[in-house]
Amino acid sequence: MSQQKKKIFSLGDIKYSWILSLSAIFFGITNYLDRMYSNDPLWVHAGYWISFAIAVLWAVLNYISHIRMNNMYKKQDDLQVYVNQLVMSEEDKLELRTYLEDYVQDLMKQGNTEADAMKEAINQFKVKEFLSLSKNTMFFNLHAHYYLIGWTFLSVIASILVWIFELTLFPYPLITLTIESIFIAYAIGLFGMFFLYKIIDAVIYRKFKELF
Repeated sequence: MSQQKKKIFSLGDIKYSWILSLSAIFFGITNYLDRMYSNDPLWVHAGYWISFAIAVLWAVLNYISHIRMNNMYKKQDDLQVYVNQLVMSEEDKLELRTYLEDYVQDLMKQGNTEADAMKEAINQFKVKEFLSLSKNTMFFNLHAHYYLIGWTFLSVIASILVWIFELTLFPYPLITLTIESIFIAYAIGLFGMFFLYKIIDAVIYRKFKELF
């Protein structure tokens, strides 16, 4: 399986799935009742809005939960880890590591402990010219969210299976139509959320590029 497919079918990457499930349940109940009442009472509309609001809450929490602070901006006390995050040749990395280790030795001669000396050496070199060499100079690492494509695919397949089940075995179309509506609506929502997340990522990336 290619790396891209692994990302798409990393279905466990979704967070707060119980909130999304709650939204789907509200939507399903509302949709079922909506099919029973032709005059669309007010509480049916309220049910749709509640399910939508819960879905929006999930989308926000899910996005935030995938944001991780870039390791370049975390406190570090390991020269090896710090240098390995810089995009340069192995020869240049070795030279830089040697230079930093010499600097650590000088600090230790001044009375610093080894741990404090390493932290100080790294902090001294966390300046703009070194950050520009980082593989990712964003303050935050942003998730790719390809798992949303995977969940979209599964939702579409599930809706097709329910439709086939309705045609062949199940004599209660009101129930199957409701279930189909849930899968189709949330497949569209998840697919749209993938692109919305990408737009948000692009905005955040642009802002941080301006700052750094």
